[in-house]
Amino acid sequence: MSSNVFYELPTPAQELFGWPWTGNLDGISFDPLITWPKISIVTPSFNQGKYIEETIRSVLLQNYPNLEYIIIDGGSTDESVSIIKKYEPWITYWETEPDRGQSHAINKGLEKCTGEIFNWLNSDDSYLHDTFYNVANAFIADPDLKVVSGFENHISSAGQLSLYQGTVLAETLEETIELCEISQPSTFFRLSCIMKVNGVSEDLHYIMDGEMWVKFLLMYGQVNFRKLKTTVVNFRFHENSKTVSNSLVNNFLFERCSIVTDLQRFAGVHDDIVDYYVDTIYKSPKVYQLDRKWILNESVITRRHLWLYFTQKYVMKQFRRNNRARAYWGIKQLMENRAFDYFLVKSILKLLWKR
Repeated sequence: MSSNVFYELPTPAQELFGWPWTGNLDGISFDPLITWPKISIVTPSFNQGKYIEETIRSVLLQNYPNLEYIIIDGGSTDESVSIIKKYEPWITYWETEPDRGQSHAINKGLEKCTGEIFNWLNSDDSYLHDTFYNVANAFIADPDLKVVSGFENHISSAGQLSLYQGTVLAETLEETIELCEISQPSTFFRLSCIMKVNGVSEDLHYIMDGEMWVKFLLMYGQVNFRKLKTTVVNFRFHENSKTVSNSLVNNFLFERCSIVTDLQRFAGVHDDIVDYYVDTIYKSPKVYQLDRKWILNESVITRRHLWLYFTQKYVMKQFRRNNRARAYWGIKQLMENRAFDYFLVKSILKLLWKR
């Protein structure tokens, strides 16, 4: 059993009001008769002294009765370390030393985690005041859940706030995998699942969370997912954030294209289809050769499922472009691989009818 914890935190460096600066006057009441699952939060940080105090306070002032909070600082040279030390009595573990980047910091934090529920919170973002209460209740209500996700507030560099839906699922598992997209700040996992997929890849720096999501989907599918109808996090965009700095959108595109095409090669998709994704769908001038050893739970999805999905999608796109020769070539691929189903019959009839 766990009871409420009301932290008497230090006074903020500036006289600020509102969440998470003005204490815990509106703190959620956690029922002491409930065994609240341990929530492990990791904050990777480097030179985010302007924002990290807000981040820390938004975690601690949840007043969550079973919290494990870990901060992995990459050797900051600004005021970050002094701020972390200020809150040291309420932090489970923290360190400051040079690392190999954000992905490495997240994995270092993961090694320290011992909870049941996991997420990481970057040091320029913050949780809303009832986030842990809502997330924990969802996991308690359904022991089979593996993912709980909410909505996000996106805050622009000018301070403008907009609501974003966060992580969503496509109609099929294959489509969700191809999207390779997760709103990580608002998405909480069973820690055991993230350990099973070995955290994040340290050779990716922009959508390592997207690849982690793909690894999770290949192992567990998308059935044990719950979408909360509430906002759980403030996600900040500013001039130094990875999401917007130096117009780095192409780096996200390169990594997404690299992940999807690597998965296609793993599934045995024809090189012509892989090249079509690179040149026409992603329009990516470069692709990283990842050579991942993808692990699939064949009770969830198989290589053939992936092969069939990407090959059928290729055929559909050729029909939409009125490229009958390439549609015919794709249909031949399906026939040679004995993919005899309704899609193939429909495609053959469409090809004949067009004549």
